[in-house]
Amino acid sequence: MGPASKHRSRSRSPKRSRDASIPQITQDDYYKFNAPFRLWLRKEKERYFDEMSSEKARKYFGSFIRAWNEGRLRSRYYKQEGELKQLSKDVVTRHNWGFASKINPSEQQKINAIRNTAPGTQQDQETGNSSRASGERPSEETVRLRDEEEREERRMRRKQERRRAKEQEELMLDEVAPKETGREAKLAKKRAISRLRHGEKSLDVDIPDEEIYADSADSLRALKQERERRERQRQEQQKARDGAGRDERLREHAEKERSTIEMLKAMAQQSRAQGLGMMRPPQ
Repeated sequence: MGPASKHRSRSRSPKRSRDASIPQITQDDYYKFNAPFRLWLRKEKERYFDEMSSEKARKYFGSFIRAWNEGRLRSRYYKQEGELKQLSKDVVTRHNWGFASKINPSEQQKINAIRNTAPGTQQDQETGNSSRASGERPSEETVRLRDEEEREERRMRRKQERRRAKEQEELMLDEVAPKETGREAKLAKKRAISRLRHGEKSLDVDIPDEEIYADSADSLRALKQERERRERQRQEQQKARDGAGRDERLREHAEKERSTIEMLKAMAQQSRAQGLGMMRPPQ
């Protein structure tokens, strides 16, 4: 029997009548029920929680929720007996969240606090009634962990946005800035960036959107005009070089013609001096 069949046979435990004392859980209980969820992954799915991405772990937790709420799990998951109490530190502390590749002592305390509120523990039984009466409010530690995960996601989004903005700025500079090379290219790019940002003012002053957009448009227009001016100057210099080359070639050709004519004249004079006139046809 292959692994897939083994997983199916394990996960399809016979449904039993649900104990009324078993609380119904949702995705909001992801942290609170982390310990039984990890054990379920290992024993029923042969997977390790710390090797999963957060997104994949959430999907598996959805399956765990359905099995839990339908009463299809083994009793040890509900009562937190046996192996659930003997989970190794690697199982209960390692998590592939973006903010916790390694758990420090402070984070360990947070995980332990959540673990103590897992189903079947004394603390969970003592606080169960009050939690249900207050609308199943998550614990302070659960909220804190959730907030940390959300902050990490926001930080990653801001980092990606900054990277995209920088790439767009580079593309714009390559489009409108002069195309020098070497040191001139660096200086030109610095000047272009300075022009793009010269309209930035103190954050303590309210600047109308019209002024900000006008400054940006003026900067882009100035850069484009500078680029066009340099292009015209380059073309004029090229034309001047081409014209000078043509003039030089014409002068060289004229000089060669003059030299040839002078040589022919000298030869004719020499022939006359020797009495050799032009050959006449016989009479």
